[in-house]
Amino acid sequence: MDYNEFVIIVNASCIIILLVLAAILLVATSFRGENGYAATIIVLPNVPVYLYNMSRMLGWHSFALFMLPIAFSINTLLMPLLWLFAKKNFDANFRLRYIHLLHLLPGLFCLGFCLCMSQEQRMDSIIHEMSGEDTIIGNINTIIIFVQMVFYFYAIFRFLYRTKRDINNTVSDAEWMQKEWIHIFEYLFAALFVIVMVCYVIWPRTDAWLIQILNVVAMFYLVYNTIAHPVAPMINNAELAHVNSEIVNHEVTTAPVMSNEQMKNVCENALKYMAESKAYLRSDISLAIFAKELDVSQRTLSRAINGYMKCNFFEFVNRLRVDEAKRRLMELKLSEFNIDSIYAECGFRSRSTFFMVFKKLTGKTPAAWLDEM
Repeated sequence: MDYNEFVIIVNASCIIILLVLAAILLVATSFRGENGYAATIIVLPNVPVYLYNMSRMLGWHSFALFMLPIAFSINTLLMPLLWLFAKKNFDANFRLRYIHLLHLLPGLFCLGFCLCMSQEQRMDSIIHEMSGEDTIIGNINTIIIFVQMVFYFYAIFRFLYRTKRDINNTVSDAEWMQKEWIHIFEYLFAALFVIVMVCYVIWPRTDAWLIQILNVVAMFYLVYNTIAHPVAPMINNAELAHVNSEIVNHEVTTAPVMSNEQMKNVCENALKYMAESKAYLRSDISLAIFAKELDVSQRTLSRAINGYMKCNFFEFVNRLRVDEAKRRLMELKLSEFNIDSIYAECGFRSRSTFFMVFKKLTGKTPAAWLDEM
């Protein structure tokens, strides 16, 4: 097998795999949530590039000439799509606006540059690529993608970091656990991009096959987790605004340092109230709501739980829920109910969330824990 045949096989295989993955994702999730964006990430920026690689290796010059402008412009959409995927998953207030069309400018620039080239110049570019030599459009495209990589990954990781911090203080259920795999996916993509860029500098011809293989690996991870972790709707910040406005008088701009005894007292009051009211069984409980019911500030409650119990509010609530689930699981031995019948009664919004939280805190699935007991 020579190099050209190898490139053709890799690109053709990747096209088939990516199309199958996108179809499986959309069918399995019934086009719900952000899965359409995930399918777009899989197909749109990648398949046209792979078709271009195949056509030039097969000597389909007419098709290669047609695909060149498309391939060298549409691959600049991958980073904006990754950013959009993160925003749509973690920001309930996010809406597409006309200003977001600015993300298309790099692609439009590459498209315009290619279309300004004559057919002879485009053909020369294809021939140069076949020999492994750099081309002007290839260099421009590489620079744009590298700049995008630095800018977008910085924006994505900064956004995800801030989102994680906010979620720990506002959600009551396992929205974060349902979506924490997205962080890993973005880190995985960043690592793969670095590998591709390093390999491209060492040997430019790797751009015809290496990124395709690594991209398929990342897309397998994306599809599996999107299907395995059904998305719960993110809490819209506006929905909590009325709660926050009612307790804003409790908040201070510079809270004094809390002693260990003060944190202990707050936590004991929180545990006592939780035991009496069973508030942790409510799927809508949040830091803001619970602080209001406990008549303390969010800042004080959050600091006490983090400082004394060494966890955040989200983890604090789920520990109580899992303890409740354990008690109910023991009762299942004498009843005709199954494990799935108790997750909603313990405050969890979905079966998958219940299983994830339970296993994280106990190291076992509910069934395995029950068998051991």
